[in-house]
Amino acid sequence: MNLHAFRHASPKCRPLPVLHAAGPARHPHWLNADRLRLYPIVVFGCYTLFIAIYLIRLGGMNPFVVDFLPFWSAAVLALHGHAVDAYNIQALSAIEIGTMPYLGAVNGILPWLYPPNTLLLVVPLALLPYQAAAVLWLGGAYVLFVKVIRAIVPDRLAILPVLFFPGALFVISVGQNGLLTAALAGCGLVWLRRRPVAAGVCMGLLCMKPQLVLLFPLALLCSRSWRALAAFALTAGVTLALAVLAFGTDTLTAFLHSTGIATYSIESAHATLARVPTVFALATLMHAPAVLAYAAQGACALIAAAAVCYAWSGECSYALRAATLVCASLLVSPYLYDYDLAWLGVLIAWYCRHALVAGWERREREWLAVLWIAPLGGMLIVACGPFQFLPLVSLTTLGMLLRRIALERRAAPVFQRYAEE
Repeated sequence: MNLHAFRHASPKCRPLPVLHAAGPARHPHWLNADRLRLYPIVVFGCYTLFIAIYLIRLGGMNPFVVDFLPFWSAAVLALHGHAVDAYNIQALSAIEIGTMPYLGAVNGILPWLYPPNTLLLVVPLALLPYQAAAVLWLGGAYVLFVKVIRAIVPDRLAILPVLFFPGALFVISVGQNGLLTAALAGCGLVWLRRRPVAAGVCMGLLCMKPQLVLLFPLALLCSRSWRALAAFALTAGVTLALAVLAFGTDTLTAFLHSTGIATYSIESAHATLARVPTVFALATLMHAPAVLAYAAQGACALIAAAAVCYAWSGECSYALRAATLVCASLLVSPYLYDYDLAWLGVLIAWYCRHALVAGWERREREWLAVLWIAPLGGMLIVACGPFQFLPLVSLTTLGMLLRRIALERRAAPVFQRYAEE
């Protein structure tokens, strides 16, 4: 199909180019089909070996999936009519240590820092034993994440990079919610143009993690997606109201009080800043005072918001808009953890979706390979030295996306409508 026919074909008839069409036949790109199959398997093998060695060195103690404990323990308390105690460290820790004695041996504290509407999502987990609930929580989120990425890039060569995405492997290892939030964000963006109400519901459910959803209503406002914005606001408001009605107003007060724990943990470095990929952590590790660290984070948040306004207010490829929103959302809050970098999987998928239609710029595929390994490589590299480089990676990616949008708008007569739209 030639370019003219491709541009004017019906959206349902337009084929999505495959990943192995990396460049001219006389100059094939090094990231070919064989490497797209091999490299994810190699990374998975290395990660499995690392986990095995780590468990052997611990001498029988199993710290994996430990971050799921607050979710299940809070669900148990809520199911038995003590939801407000989920925000009580002593009450929550009693259940956590009873379930996993390993925590008592290391004096670990795993607080519940989520808003009351999250309790509505997790309370059914208390009906299952801890191990079964963990399998359902992590396995279900993983399947949903894979399906969403495959909906964005439906190419068979994307299967192994998605299945063995390091960000997904890491979330499963620690037992966190990064895959669920990434899947909700990706699903909302996939549905936004054709099912705006359903998209707004998905984005509203993201309020379970407020620091990651801040720019979504801004994007909907800039693009005048009124139905999705209304569904977002209604979902956020109704779920919070139902949670307060079911669990009591004290849970909302306790949650607001618990936000101070999160703030104190990063300000006092009780949170391992090697696992906090934010500008605040970068500045703190460089021995900047808290005022300057927050100022740097605030400037970063303003840049992220401006980028979303720029991408969603004007004409450009929807895939670039979606990728910009995902990337910018990782740059807003000072409270972010490495398991939230599962969102990079959604970012990479949207970036590929655009480039497979519009063409690749030089070094873009290499950079996406860096993003793909970043959730693991970042933690290992940062742990070896007091420098948090991951927010610089996110800022660089945001700059690449904005450059792509600017180039597209200058070439609007040719590239204004792409196959994915």
